[in-house]
Amino acid sequence: MRSVSRVRVALCGMLCLGLTACSGGPASKAPASHPTRSSAPQSPAQPSTGPAAEAAVRAMWQTFFNGAVPIPRRLGLLQNGQRFASFVHSEEKTSVGTLVLSASARVSRVTLQPASAATVIYTILLGGKPLAKNLSGTAVYTGGSWKVADSTFCSLLHLAYGKSSHVIPAACGS
Repeated sequence: MRSVSRVRVALCGMLCLGLTACSGGPASKAPASHPTRSSAPQSPAQPSTGPAAEAAVRAMWQTFFNGAVPIPRRLGLLQNGQRFASFVHSEEKTSVGTLVLSASARVSRVTLQPASAATVIYTILLGGKPLAKNLSGTAVYTGGSWKVADSTFCSLLHLAYGKSSHVIPAACGS
């Protein structure tokens, strides 16, 4: 089935796009991978409601799915991101990771939900062309900022690698 193959490629692309594509740009522009020891917050809390929250979710989602953003920054945009760090670093040099360097996501809709969550409808673009349209994911508001829900990331992993794959990290409950 050609469409199943295309969806699998799209999902693999999302997986790598989300975190595992090799990061681009000079190292000097990369944010520190270790938090500072200061008790002062590094940035003010993002809004959790209203149009400003929707805009924050949209911006976060597009940053998370941007192959040019360094991996440590993208791990910081994933709920419980450090639980996935080992997996991400093991996958970043795969052929799929190389393929998605030019991939990105375009968010078409953000719908805020009760309990500090949002549904995100988005399209994966490869070489500027839609590869997978109208995908649905979840963002969660935690610690004063919006993050891609680890359940969304795990769902992408299961779809990309298969439910019984040995590659799926333990953080996904495999």
